Amino acid sequence: MNAPTDPRTTAPAPLDPQEVKLSRTATWSGIETPAFYGPAGGGDADYRAKQADPGQYPFTRGSYPQMYRSRMWTLRNIVGYGSPEDTLAGIHQSLAGGSTGINIVFDVPTQQGIDPDHPAFGMEVGLEGCSVPSLPDMERLMADIDVTRTDVAWHATLFAYTLTAAMAKRRDIPLDQIQGSHMPDHLQQTLSGWGTHVVPTDLAHRATVDCVEFCVLNSPRWALGMPQAYDLRERGATPAAEIAFGMAIVNKTMEDLIARGLHVDQVAPSIAWVSTSDIDFFEEVGKFRALRRMWATTMHERFGAKDARSMRLRMACHTSGKSLVFQQPINNITRAALQSFAALCGGVQSLEACTYDEPICIPTEEAREIATRTQQILAHEVGAARVADPLGGSYYVEALTDRIETDAKALLAQVEDMGLLNAVENGFIEGWMDAANLRFEEELEAGERLQVGKNCFQSADSKTPPRFAFNPANTQDHIARFKAMKRDRDQAAVQATLQRLYDDVRAGRNMQPGMIDAFLASASIGETWGVVRMGMGQAYDAYRTLECPFALT
Repeated sequence: MNAPTDPRTTAPAPLDPQEVKLSRTATWSGIETPAFYGPAGGGDADYRAKQADPGQYPFTRGSYPQMYRSRMWTLRNIVGYGSPEDTLAGIHQSLAGGSTGINIVFDVPTQQGIDPDHPAFGMEVGLEGCSVPSLPDMERLMADIDVTRTDVAWHATLFAYTLTAAMAKRRDIPLDQIQGSHMPDHLQQTLSGWGTHVVPTDLAHRATVDCVEFCVLNSPRWALGMPQAYDLRERGATPAAEIAFGMAIVNKTMEDLIARGLHVDQVAPSIAWVSTSDIDFFEEVGKFRALRRMWATTMHERFGAKDARSMRLRMACHTSGKSLVFQQPINNITRAALQSFAALCGGVQSLEACTYDEPICIPTEEAREIATRTQQILAHEVGAARVADPLGGSYYVEALTDRIETDAKALLAQVEDMGLLNAVENGFIEGWMDAANLRFEEELEAGERLQVGKNCFQSADSKTPPRFAFNPANTQDHIARFKAMKRDRDQAAVQATLQRLYDDVRAGRNMQPGMIDAFLASASIGETWGVVRMGMGQAYDAYRTLECPFALT
C-alpha cells in the first residue's frame, strides 16, 4: 500500500501552453492583422461602458488585450475508462498526440461516492469513466504524472482534490505546489438529475463552501471549476439560463465564503467557469461575451472586487455532447469543429472538443486524435487565434449578447428572490430545465427543429464506426485488488481517521483535512463520503443498501 516512487520522466512530457505559440498573425493570403479591431478613436462612452477593448473592464470582448497571441488556450482531451492503469495508458496517448492538458472523468460510482464493491453498482464500474475508489488507486492512475507540472482537470466534484492532496502529501509535495483543477459544484449533481438522495442540498452546498475555502487557502495553483454549467446545459438550460443558474450558485457560495472571513479577491481568481459550446454558433459567441460582462460587473459592483483577476473570468469549455447524433456519427466532426470555433471566437481559456463517436462508445484513440487536430487546425490554419473578439461590433452578435444578458438577469432575479437552495429543493430549477427540454423534443418531433441524420436528411446505409474496446478483466482485477486493500489495511487507523472526520462534520469544521487524512489511511471514497453523510444527518449509503461498518460515537 506504499506509494510508488515519483518518477517524473516516464510519462510523455506535457506541452506547456505558454510555449505553444500562434504560428501566424497574417491572414492566409498575407494581410497582417492587429491583435483586435475596434471603433475609431477608442469608441464612445456607451462602447467603453458595455464592451470596451479586449482586456478592459467589463471584459466583454476578452479577458486579455492580445488573447491567444499572448497565450494559447489549453487544448484538452478527455480520458477515463476501466481501471486506473487503463486510463493512464489513455493519458499517455493524449499527451503524445499534442494535448496541453488532460481531462479525466470518473465513472458514475466514483462520482457518487460509491465503492466498486457496492452490491448495486457492479455493471457500472469503469463503464463511463475511471474507477478511483481509494488513494492507492489514485496513485496507480497518476503513477508517472507530475502533479506540479501536468495540467490535469478532473470531471469530478467530490474527491478529485482531496485524493490529489493526499497523494501529494504521500509524495512530500507541498499543497501549494500542486496544479490542476476540479469541479467543486456539488449542487449541479442534484440539478443534473441525480436527485437529492445522492447529494442532499444542504450537504452539497456545505461541501462546496468547505472545498473552495480550503483550496483557496492551501492550493492557490489549483483552479476551481465552478459553476459546473456544462451539465446544466446538457440537462436542458438555455444560454441565458446557464448564466442565471450558474451565477446564482457562484453568488451564494461567495456570500458564504465572505461570511467565513474571506474576501472576493481571495476567491474569484481561483474560479474557472465550466461552460459548453452548443450548436448555435452566433448565440454561443454572444453567451460567452454576455457571461464575461455579467461576471465582471457582479464581482466589482456586488462583491467589491478590486483585483482585475477577480473580474477577468476564466472559462473552461467543452463542446456539447448533447448536440451529437447517433445517426451518421461522422457528421459530429463538423458539429464539434463549429462549436470549438464558437468557443474560441467567444474567448475561452481552455477547450475540449467532443469526439465524434461519443454517442456510441467511450472515445476511441482515432476519435480523440481528430478532436485534437480540430483545435490545431482552428488555431494554425483557420486563424481562430489571430484576433481577439473577431465578431465584436457585429450588429447580430452585439444584439444577442445584450439579449442573453437581459434574460439571464431576469431569471437570476427569480432564483435569488426565492433563495438558491430553496429553488433547488422545491424543484424550480429542474422544472425550468425540464420544460425547456420538453419544448426541444416537441420541436424535433414536429420538424420545427432539424438535426441532420436524426429527423431529416437521413441515410439508410449509415455506418456505425468501430467501437472502443478495453479488457473487462482489468476492471474485475481492479475490484478484487480493492477488496484485498480493504481487508489488509490498518483497520484501527481507518477507524480513527473516520471518527475525526465525523466529529469535524458534526462540529461544522471544514471537512477537507479530515477527508485527506482518511484517504491517507486507505479509507475508501464510499466509507469517507458515507461518514460525511452521517455527520450531516443522512444515511451512510445513499441507496440505503449498506450499513456503516464503523462504530462512530
